[in-house]
Amino acid sequence: MGDEITARLSDTLRGHFERAGARVDVNEEFAKLYNLDFVITGLENVHAHVNLGVHVTTSPDDLIRMQRFNQASQRGIVLKGMYVEISDVVLNSGGFLVAFGACLSYLFDRRHAQTKSIGMKIFEDCSYQFFEVDDTMQRLERMNVDEDLAIGDQLQGRIIAYFTDKGFGFIQTDDDRKYFFHIANVVDDELRARLPGYVLGEIIAVEFQYGGNDGKKYPKAINVSLSDEDLGDDSDYYEDDFDSDDFD
Repeated sequence: MGDEITARLSDTLRGHFERAGARVDVNEEFAKLYNLDFVITGLENVHAHVNLGVHVTTSPDDLIRMQRFNQASQRGIVLKGMYVEISDVVLNSGGFLVAFGACLSYLFDRRHAQTKSIGMKIFEDCSYQFFEVDDTMQRLERMNVDEDLAIGDQLQGRIIAYFTDKGFGFIQTDDDRKYFFHIANVVDDELRARLPGYVLGEIIAVEFQYGGNDGKKYPKAINVSLSDEDLGDDSDYYEDDFDSDDFD
């Protein structure tokens, strides 16, 4: 029943685009792989490049659905992506006309020119709010970590970044989860002595305990110490994607 409602809502939004003269592409393979219900490839009398993939859902905060959708824009399947969270109660209240207008705003508002994918919530009063899909996924991932782990659970990972001027760094586990740690959380004298000479890109095997999440981008690692783990090939572990200013 839920899938039928979602399909009906998606068809309704697509209908607004079609009646406005938009060129709409429906691809079953893209729908299966990337949750792309339809792709807008052009707008009548608009002489600008348009390539917007749209997904409509009635499921709020669905991490798996968001992750699949986000791949479409990240991999260049579509130029831009719009993830629409909506309730079926707005079907007959004008909410879809608002959603249609918000999609156009996302396409042509210069504030969103560099944004590859964005989320939009349509509320029962027909108001809407954009949200960052990446930030929402990170929040949901943190919630999943909190559900899976208890404070003090023992883990193993690898230091993949450490900022000597800031005194903190990041640990990545084999399941690709990343944890923040501060030099104050290091309990191993050898590791404490080694970190001031850390070179960006160096990989250090460690053991640590889960320290919970205090609302930052990454959960905390505590009681960090060196591990005897064989590092092997470290080429897939380092990712230079951390903003140290987030943790000042």
